[in-house]
Amino acid sequence: YGHAAGDQVLACAAEVFRSQLRPYDLAARYGGEEFLILLPRTSPEDAICVAERIRMAIEKVKVPACPRQITISLGVATWGIGEAPEQFVARADAALYRAKSAGRNRVEEASAVPV
Repeated sequence: YGHAAGDQVLACAAEVFRSQLRPYDLAARYGGEEFLILLPRTSPEDAICVAERIRMAIEKVKVPACPRQITISLGVATWGIGEAPEQFVARADAALYRAKSAGRNRVEEASAVPV
């Protein structure tokens, strides 16, 4: 639907993130249409709940320039003690791609940090 529609989708997603996150959480665009959301002091179970809330809120968004329903796939990972940031992001990314492969518009949890 073009760059203008894409920009509107990104702006709507940012507004959903803002409405669903705490003041000290961080949502940042990671590339193209991917985002990282950091939830400090959050249990893995609570992180999945936040991801589900975001997923359901995105589903309800109406973007004027885009006649299709907007959905989001999310990968949730918990940062392991001593884990390199790159490994953490890679695990979250793998969970994201599992969500996309499993039909999209869903939340998948990353595998545990190898010990």
